[in-house]
Amino acid sequence: MDQIEEVRSKIDIVQLISEYLPLQKSGRNFKALCPFHSEKAPSFMVSPERQIFKCFGCGAGGDVFGFLMRMERMEFGEALRTLAKRAGVVLTSYRPTTDEAEKEKFYKINHLTSEFYHYLLISHPVGQKALSYLLNRGIKKESIELFKLGFAPALWEGLQKFLVGKRGYRDEDLLKLGLIVKQTSGFRDFFRDRIIFPLKDNRGNVVGFAGRVIGVWQEEQAAKIGPKYINTPESPLYHKSDLLYGLETTKNAIKSKNEAVVVEGELDLISSYQAGVENVVAIKGSALTETQCRLLKRFCENLILALDTDIAGDQAARRGIKTADSYGLAVKVAKIPEGKDPDELARKNPQLLRKTISEAIGVYDFLIESAFGRYNTQEAEGKKKIGQEILPVLAEIGNEIVKDYYIHLLANRLEVTGESILRQMAKVEVPVGETPRAVPGAEKPATKLRREILEEYLFALLFQDSQPESLLAPEVKRLVSVPALRRIVEHLEKYFAGKTKKFTSEKFAKSLPNELLEIFNNFYLVDLDKQISDKAWFGREKEKTFNNLEEIDLREKIKNLSAEIKKLEKEGKETNEAKRRFSLLCRRLGKLASLPTKRYNESND
Repeated sequence: MDQIEEVRSKIDIVQLISEYLPLQKSGRNFKALCPFHSEKAPSFMVSPERQIFKCFGCGAGGDVFGFLMRMERMEFGEALRTLAKRAGVVLTSYRPTTDEAEKEKFYKINHLTSEFYHYLLISHPVGQKALSYLLNRGIKKESIELFKLGFAPALWEGLQKFLVGKRGYRDEDLLKLGLIVKQTSGFRDFFRDRIIFPLKDNRGNVVGFAGRVIGVWQEEQAAKIGPKYINTPESPLYHKSDLLYGLETTKNAIKSKNEAVVVEGELDLISSYQAGVENVVAIKGSALTETQCRLLKRFCENLILALDTDIAGDQAARRGIKTADSYGLAVKVAKIPEGKDPDELARKNPQLLRKTISEAIGVYDFLIESAFGRYNTQEAEGKKKIGQEILPVLAEIGNEIVKDYYIHLLANRLEVTGESILRQMAKVEVPVGETPRAVPGAEKPATKLRREILEEYLFALLFQDSQPESLLAPEVKRLVSVPALRRIVEHLEKYFAGKTKKFTSEKFAKSLPNELLEIFNNFYLVDLDKQISDKAWFGREKEKTFNNLEEIDLREKIKNLSAEIKKLEKEGKETNEAKRRFSLLCRRLGKLASLPTKRYNESND
């Protein structure tokens, strides 16, 4: 057994996935809402017997390594190291691929960069100005340490001299990570004379950085200093739309409260955290993305938006609300006092911040209240404008019960009928949101013919009922038309032709080539729910599926024979034999419905 297989054998996929998703027992399997795409009914299945998962909605599937790679966006080598540590396996033989080795190197460079900037802030005279600024604005030393804040000095090559000159990395590596920029005169540091915020993924890996100017922002400095905030450019590690700042630190508090408070910036998060709001994350801008919602769904079911933005008038924020709703996240809004942001409120009145968050109201209630506060409901024009603003929002609500509630609420407040609201909503053109991100490695399931679906279902029934040898019966074998399934039957014949009499899925799987293994695994992922323990149900279901397949087979033969007879007649050839076979097939089809229900089952006793 190689070390990859050793790690795989020591990790239980049900236990691993249950740490990310609430799994529900379903027969011999487990199911859940898929974490890789938005869905209302569970199509994500986990088989403890085969130690695999598969979503029948988006097509994502695999083993423990595949799940961790998708869920945590890891390369295989990182997933292997993570699971090996968990299983207590010391890796000695695995050699990472070129891409994996490069990504690991990039993580090390970013980590060293974070340590370099942090040291300059807290232990070097060059960082004294930035440190004093942070302390004076209420950022505690404990928070500076916890979030590893740093300082980039006003030098052209400060970071380069450390990473290239002392640590031996290449300029090309730093350029790929956005740590330096290329100019005609050579390379220069990207961050200069700025407070540095390391940006980490939820596992604590440094993926990028944000830099903020020191002191009060002044417009006349713009040409000299640049924007108030700058961020690492998109890189092999950093993707702005994926990041939730602070999550690596706050995820346990979020999970404990089943709620995440969403703010807009790094200082908003740090100040809120210091004020006792520990279940907080920060986004860049006002819009939650699909990736961020999918990540938050792993830790909680409720969001509170405490953004600087006017949510009611911000289309990006409203798109983010729609995305969160599609992932089943309940969204509320904290009404931050006008003219303030969470950072300022946390520093000046932490008790008020906590109170504001605790009194957050449902996002749709907030949007309705906001519209009613801005328009005159005593005039028809005011009611019209409220409808124009609110109806597109209500039209996008995924849950029909919630939608119906707000339709009636709006109708009552506007003093109109619910029917008029529905008629006007039917005219609304729902704005197109962000295109959902494709699941890495997942393919849209191809459309299958009914015969292929029934054949696969029969295989699933027989394998899950531990009766795969039934597929070798002549009356069953002749109905298998899908080439891949016929090949599985051939391997099954070889399996039972040997000394083995007892079937085990693990041993049989090892005899299959890779192109058949996934098909075989899928037999164990078909959701048979509680019927799995009902032998009588299994018998009836197998008989019904067999009869349906036989009916399809007969109808196909009748159709083909009918075409053959027409061709013979057109050519002036003898048709008696073909018509005789046609008549026999029609009689068999007519008798099929009256066949004894136990015929198939008893043939395999």
